[in-house]
Amino acid sequence: MKTNAKKLIKSYLNNDLSPQQQAKLETWYLLKAEEADTQAPEPDFDQIDTRLWDRILGDTRDFTPKKKSLKLKHLFTYANKYVRIGIAASLLLIAGSGYFLLNQKNMVNERFTISKTLDLAPGADKAVLQLSDGRKIILNQDLGTRVAMEAGVEITKSSDGTLTYNALPGKAGSAGFNTISTPAGGQYAVVLPDGSKVYLNAGSSLRYPTAFASTARKVTLSGEGYFEVAHQEQKGRLLPFIVSVIQGNAPAQEVQVLGTHFNINAYQDEPVIKTTLLQGSVKVAASGGQQMMLKPGQQSALAAGHLQLSKADSEMAIAWKNGEFVFREDLRSALRKVARWYDVEVVYEKSAPEQLMLGGWMSRGTNISEVLNHIQLTGKVHFKLEGRRVIVSE
Repeated sequence: MKTNAKKLIKSYLNNDLSPQQQAKLETWYLLKAEEADTQAPEPDFDQIDTRLWDRILGDTRDFTPKKKSLKLKHLFTYANKYVRIGIAASLLLIAGSGYFLLNQKNMVNERFTISKTLDLAPGADKAVLQLSDGRKIILNQDLGTRVAMEAGVEITKSSDGTLTYNALPGKAGSAGFNTISTPAGGQYAVVLPDGSKVYLNAGSSLRYPTAFASTARKVTLSGEGYFEVAHQEQKGRLLPFIVSVIQGNAPAQEVQVLGTHFNINAYQDEPVIKTTLLQGSVKVAASGGQQMMLKPGQQSALAAGHLQLSKADSEMAIAWKNGEFVFREDLRSALRKVARWYDVEVVYEKSAPEQLMLGGWMSRGTNISEVLNHIQLTGKVHFKLEGRRVIVSE
């Protein structure tokens, strides 16, 4: 194993390994470093130790500020060319330019504990549908297959909970507007009359017609939504799909597409509106008139009426749709996601850390105590749960 490991390390440092081989070596090395408090990696590896750690931790430099930050190593994430690896026994703390391994068993007293009767379950598929005549239907109730009939359109609920609109032949009526809204702690998916599918995150709403016009398909979004837009032609031309984005009860931007996959994050409590393109192309237009085209893998950020273009962290942008938390951000940004999904209020005490960067992955299907545990084990923040309030301190 010793000889084989040396060969692998040499190839690793020369970029000659496949992603799978890289992940295997990185996993072995991290586990080796954790075997015992007094047991270090074999002496023969001392000369390459620093270089290997620099390679393993290379991605963290992209989002690690000069100020104090941390990385949850047992939630370590390798995106795109890397493979996710989970090391359940330790944490990696990055403070300034130094790297320190902290063993979880030495921090057991810091673990966030809570009675199971007081713990909070994760969010679920739930929403309210408001029809054009004002009726409201609670979608998380057992409604059967047919939800409603309106203007010649049958609204149904599939076995996986997705809401679907189907125009009935010969029964077309005057189109009205429907609105689907998710509460904090809720999410939902809807297939629009044109076949486009929209996933709504917690605390979001989508307004759309029961039948689209012949010139354009227009919807209005507040909160966060992931769009899979269907190609649709009208008289030989592609029919544009336009998303009007509302923030603070006022139009903030429009996104125009013909057929593509993209995510829009436009929560009122977020400092910027982020539009992330996964497939196709979109044109983003700010209410002030500035416009830009996005290519796959790009993201626009709208702040104070100004658009900026950057490379997207696509995995992080759509993690919520895939049932995950991906934290490559500051503590307060991460806790805003937690607050929306678990329907809690986050209260910061004066001692709560101001500059703390998190990195890692976790399922959104776990109770809130597990999420808070993994963050708190860094030793840089403490949580207290009081009903639906999370108290944050140093």
